[in-house]
Amino acid sequence: MTINLEINRLINDPAFSPRLATDNRHVHELARALRISGDLDPIKVWEEPETKRLVILDGRHRVAAYRLCQMDSIPARVVEGNRKAARIEAARDNSKTSFPWTTSECTQYAWGLVIEGAGSKAQITAATRVTRETIRKMRRRLDEITASGKTPTGNWWSDRNDKQLQGAPEEDTDAAKQARIEKIRDLLNAVETRFKNEFAKRATMEELGLALRWHLGQARFKAMYSGGHLADEDEFSANFEHHPIAPPPSDPNDDF
Repeated sequence: MTINLEINRLINDPAFSPRLATDNRHVHELARALRISGDLDPIKVWEEPETKRLVILDGRHRVAAYRLCQMDSIPARVVEGNRKAARIEAARDNSKTSFPWTTSECTQYAWGLVIEGAGSKAQITAATRVTRETIRKMRRRLDEITASGKTPTGNWWSDRNDKQLQGAPEEDTDAAKQARIEKIRDLLNAVETRFKNEFAKRATMEELGLALRWHLGQARFKAMYSGGHLADEDEFSANFEHHPIAPPPSDPNDDF
């Protein structure tokens, strides 16, 4: 059953979504559709039994669009049950949306489900699209962390690569590399959105290039600039090496 809920009652709990930031372009597209149609598809929320909180499971961008249009209520479907079932439901719903989680986000969310003990291997795989083999590795890693007396950080990549735990590191696969690249992209998107909100404009290519150079150091940036190989000296120098805006002092330990 669909009911209208007051938007200010809705809780955006990060435990139910691995997404770091809201995509403003998607929100504005939804807002335009909302102004034309008067309504969007109902969101889904979970009513927490103990606190009666209304936690958003699916529809964070729709909620942002309603807020952008200065609307006070939003159509929603309320589900009941325990927290573990609600977290599985949130992942399952996301796979059906027009703006699904990335591979990196799905992997991170699956690790959270494993830590919490939410769902079977088959349920987590069906909900997050993470393979059963990866879920098996996650469970094994959780056992190793628990046996060492440590507590998982909640970040899969940090917990997976903890050098203080026994056992050889897992083989680096194309899927793992893709997940890391997507994570970097998501972080950069969040930074660019924050920049745009603060300065009311997008960063220029020159600003992005200089910021990356200062962050990476000259040697690492030079290698990245040429796709992993040493760049042509004249081209590199002409673009960045003698730029009038001087970078901060270089790190003497930056040896590439």
